[in-house]
Amino acid sequence: MSYGKKLYKQIVYNITDYINLIPSKGSILCLDIGEKTIGLAKCDLNRTISQNLSTIFRTKFSKDIKILDNLIIKNEITSLVVGLPLDINGNLNRKSQSIIRITKEINSSIKLPILLWDERNSTKAMEKFLIKELNLSRNKRKEIIDSSAANWILEGVIKLLKNKN
Repeated sequence: MSYGKKLYKQIVYNITDYINLIPSKGSILCLDIGEKTIGLAKCDLNRTISQNLSTIFRTKFSKDIKILDNLIIKNEITSLVVGLPLDINGNLNRKSQSIIRITKEINSSIKLPILLWDERNSTKAMEKFLIKELNLSRNKRKEIIDSSAANWILEGVIKLLKNKN
């Protein structure tokens, strides 16, 4: 993507730049930020498998940061991935600009490398999967859709990291 080399000291759009910022091992936390929730997924220390973690129901930003900070410490997180909702042509839109602003705020509180990663259709892809493959009811899907979307995004990043190393 060509939206800029770096936003702040540790926010990047490019997987190669991200690799240069992060340690060779360590858990990654992925955030799928929505208007009302933040879906979370993490991977293991060796970055071989990812899993749904939880969903934060957004309140005040300071409370959300405190929850994230506690999860980062508890899960020994070394870097973050944030889903960036681009439009169908791969361009920034109002929603992606909002995510960039929130990511900058997160970066000012949590000093870890952050990769902003294209997450087009992650929620739609997971919705289809949860209906077709798992046959989950609407209420069950509602409980896990955000963390499942974060997991889907993180799996893609993990695959790329493996290919680059």
